Amino acid sequence: MKIQQRFIQHLLLGFVFWLLLLALTVPLAMEGILPKLGLDGERYDWMVIVVIGIVTALWIIWFGWYFGSPLLLVMKWIHQLGNEDFSPLIDRYKMYNRKGKFKMRFHLYQEVIMQLDRMQGQLKKSNVERAQLEEAKRDWIAGISHDLKTPLTYIKGYSTLLLNPDYDWTKEEQRNFIQEIDDKGTHMEQLVQDLNLAIRFDSAQSAPIRKTTQNIVAFIQKVVAEVSNDLGAQKHHFELHTESHDLAIGFDSHLLKRALQNIYLNAIIHNETPVMIKTKIEKQQDLLTIRIHDNGIGMTEETKQNLFNRYYRGTTTEQKSEGTGLGMAIVKNLIEAHDGVVEVESALQKGTTFTISLPI
Repeated sequence: MKIQQRFIQHLLLGFVFWLLLLALTVPLAMEGILPKLGLDGERYDWMVIVVIGIVTALWIIWFGWYFGSPLLLVMKWIHQLGNEDFSPLIDRYKMYNRKGKFKMRFHLYQEVIMQLDRMQGQLKKSNVERAQLEEAKRDWIAGISHDLKTPLTYIKGYSTLLLNPDYDWTKEEQRNFIQEIDDKGTHMEQLVQDLNLAIRFDSAQSAPIRKTTQNIVAFIQKVVAEVSNDLGAQKHHFELHTESHDLAIGFDSHLLKRALQNIYLNAIIHNETPVMIKTKIEKQQDLLTIRIHDNGIGMTEETKQNLFNRYYRGTTTEQKSEGTGLGMAIVKNLIEAHDGVVEVESALQKGTTFTISLPI
């Protein structure tokens, strides 16, 4: 709207200046210059038209430069951005006067220039983030290949041992081998499920939510019991605190269980020493809040900032990592699919707290 108003103002001023220029140049030419050149008499009327035409043509050329030169610079800038060149515009200095303010003709397009400047910053930031994402994705592919190869190696190894006719394994040994094969198979199944969910969210498909009204407290108690009974979690201590033992809300038990398990497993996997994992359930007006806190090693600021980003593993492929780099991103997707919000607070050596807010 401001550009439109300035255009009208500049056009009106240009028209006034054109009239003033004609008022000055026509009398000067007709009474001062042309008579000295012998161009008067019968040709006087024609010469007036010629002078007016020349003045008008020069004014149109100047007016075209006044309105057009900023547009040419803007088009050059857009072309540069279109070629993914986010470096400062070479001719940018032409927009400003010595005081660092917009020249009059560029002030006319002030909003356009500011928007382009803002867009350039956003595009540059997006380009950096895209490069970081591609790098993270390459690292993730290397990591996930390793994660899939490791259980396969175990399965292949134990299967070979069981099928070896040179050894007569006891029932206890056979049971241990089969248990290892089953554990690794379960781990691979979880990896495949993570990949499946990630692909669905990547393709803008929402996970099918089948909500049923259930007692959320009893549901979380069951999830905590299952996680705490896991072989890898037995050295950790679990607690559940709630003001009420009967809170009925609508949720998808399968998907919410997956989200909670990912959070608990995140605390288990990344804390080798025993930690306390507390879960607190609170009802606040029309929201149900689930806080899961552990007093473990916590996270760096970088890890916290990237925790819910897909493909961010938080470790290199050389470090021990049993995750896919998709777990926390999936948690965020699943909670948002329930119209909820998940947040994290953490600091090194001060533990981690996940806060899930779900509408009742």
